[in-house]
Amino acid sequence: MIIVTAQRREENLQDVPASVVALTNETLENLQVRNFVDYIAYLPSASFTTGSTGVPGNTSISFRGITTGGGLVTSGTLPTVGSYLDEQPITSILGTVDIHVYDIARVEALAGPQGTLYGASSQAGVVRIITNKPDPDAFSARMDLEVNRIRNGDWGGQIEGFVNLPVLDGRGALRLVGWYERTGGFIDNVLGVRTFATSRITQRNDALVEEDHNPVDKIGLRAQLGIELDDNWTVTPSVIAQRTEWQGSFQSDDDNAGELNVAHYYPEFGEDEWYQAGLTINGRISDFDIVYAGYYMDRRVDTQNDYSDYGFFYDLVAGSGAGVVDNAGRLIDPSQINTNRFRLNKLSQELRISTPQDKRIRGQFGLFYQRQFQRDENNYLTPGFADRLSVPGRPGQVWLTLQDRIDRDYAAFAQADFDVTDKLLLTGGVRAYKFDNSLVGFFGVNTTFFGTGVRQCLGRAQGGGPFGVGIAVVPGSPCTNLGVLNADGSISPKRSKGDGFTYRANATYRFTPDNLVFATFSTGFRPGGINRAGTAEPFDADELQNYEIGTKNTFADGRLTLNVTAFLADWKDVQVTFQPPGGSGVVLIGNVGSARSKGIEADIAWRPLDGFTLTAAGTYIDASLREPFILFGRETAPAGQRLPLTPRFKGNVIARYEAGVGDGTAHLQLAGAYIGQRNPVITTSDLAKTGVLPEYATLDFSVGYRWDDWEIEVYGRNMTDARGQQSRAARCNINICGPSTADPVGQVYRIYIQPATMGLRIGRKF
Repeated sequence: MIIVTAQRREENLQDVPASVVALTNETLENLQVRNFVDYIAYLPSASFTTGSTGVPGNTSISFRGITTGGGLVTSGTLPTVGSYLDEQPITSILGTVDIHVYDIARVEALAGPQGTLYGASSQAGVVRIITNKPDPDAFSARMDLEVNRIRNGDWGGQIEGFVNLPVLDGRGALRLVGWYERTGGFIDNVLGVRTFATSRITQRNDALVEEDHNPVDKIGLRAQLGIELDDNWTVTPSVIAQRTEWQGSFQSDDDNAGELNVAHYYPEFGEDEWYQAGLTINGRISDFDIVYAGYYMDRRVDTQNDYSDYGFFYDLVAGSGAGVVDNAGRLIDPSQINTNRFRLNKLSQELRISTPQDKRIRGQFGLFYQRQFQRDENNYLTPGFADRLSVPGRPGQVWLTLQDRIDRDYAAFAQADFDVTDKLLLTGGVRAYKFDNSLVGFFGVNTTFFGTGVRQCLGRAQGGGPFGVGIAVVPGSPCTNLGVLNADGSISPKRSKGDGFTYRANATYRFTPDNLVFATFSTGFRPGGINRAGTAEPFDADELQNYEIGTKNTFADGRLTLNVTAFLADWKDVQVTFQPPGGSGVVLIGNVGSARSKGIEADIAWRPLDGFTLTAAGTYIDASLREPFILFGRETAPAGQRLPLTPRFKGNVIARYEAGVGDGTAHLQLAGAYIGQRNPVITTSDLAKTGVLPEYATLDFSVGYRWDDWEIEVYGRNMTDARGQQSRAARCNINICGPSTADPVGQVYRIYIQPATMGLRIGRKF
């Protein structure tokens, strides 16, 4: 029996009338799951994409095809899927933090809108990572060591461990978890030579040629202290911190450099460092259960990427290299380096009250508040660029985005269950929400370039643009051109506000204790926001209406389970990220049209004999536009166009056999996963340039032996050595670098999954 908390209370997974997948601690260990990419492969309704550079920690999840791609920029849309670590929402504009998976009780995936109990960024679903909690009853500990090697790549490995220490004479416990993980590189930076069209300057990367140049190092610590104040009240303060560092590029330039190769001209590296501290209080007043959860997160991301492609293609198409000169007016190499400094802090608080769960009518209600602050500094640098042309105070800087964003969310929610009979259950829920999002700062260049920049900060009398605001508000910016000038001369951020309600209604009929059917109507929303281009209008919230019916069944005394869910979801006022005509380089977001997703999900688990288990899960999804996307008077995607990133079919099969051998237990496991063909983008012109993401299948295996407190295992991941593509990105897309879909100018990069990997793991319990 698998216990989940998908509805914010403990329930048997087979009793939850909703589409929920739970990967338990045992399953996670058996599948060698260590990170986000590993467990998403075994969530059949979920898909994901990476940012254009493919660096760690820049990923976005989608459920049931509810995504248009894009996003993953600070002034972009919020994700459509919420991510939680225990009670803490950890969703941000850059997606979810990539938490190392160790000593985790389970990963829960809830498909469909979860707007009643989970709120704003749960429009299409929720992923929850539930940690193992401190246990005051007994000491326990474990340590695991691992070494692995990527085919035609580098060595890697990890060391992990936890210790659970009872304290306070058995009324509390401290649980400490630590990890260090090294992922070997598998992308080669090969020799590259190219000559710029205008200056005829030749660029080479001899000094950066290196095999397997994209390793990743991850180190982290998690600590939880559980204290039983009395028989009714428990407090659990906790902290988790993780730092991820990487080198090199994760992109593959198949067309020019070859598969798993790239030719980049500047050093690339990054660091993603974050911590989360919080307090959860569980208690009881009379017959009411009380939960308070308050958390604070701080995240800092610093990256440097090679953006010399833009300088090359702009020059090739438009001759822009003629304006890239030094202080003496001489032509210089027009290539660019992109550096980013991303700062996030997030405060969330939730109070939930539940009535007695053994009553015929029962429910829960609560309040939620969240505030997240983000500062994005995005720099495009050309070494030696003339000071007079650079962003003021920033020599060599071609472009600067420096903006502060604050998102505030408020909600009150309630959900009730009513046992009409011993077989029929009705559930209803509502959430009242309010959001208040703001953005202020600077974007652009020094000269009047594509209508943006410093000149627009000046008044019209000085030749400035129509939305010039004035003095700098965000420290480090030359002025403010994204904001509102007040009558008293002060500057306020631009704002996007909204409020409304989301709903959930469910009917469940239980034929027997092991067989039920359910029908659900639910709604979800995603808050609106501000476009970083000063003249662009804010974008509004988009909404999802979901209808589903399903059945959950257990047969043969628990040896067989079969669950099936069919769904249809209508998506209205869809938020779409797009590149406006004219090639400003500033992506915009607008509400355009509607889409529909429909499909069926199924999973089965069968234990035909002791020691042998076979599980399988799959989802078929038809997600497409119901009407054309019309932008600036032209059709950018036709009705019927498939929504991006989601295959029509995704599935997996896991077979595991365990048997006693000698004084221990041996096991053999095979796990296969299949992901169908996907579109990487939504617009027709960009799709013509990028092409589709091809289907692929992976096969994992493990062979191991447990005895006493020891365990040893040999495993292989992606033994088919599939070149599964996580995403594709066009550097210099149609709107920037080419006037037609037939124009070959531009660069398409592919982000691949990790090639075939073999490993050895040894663990011991204490």
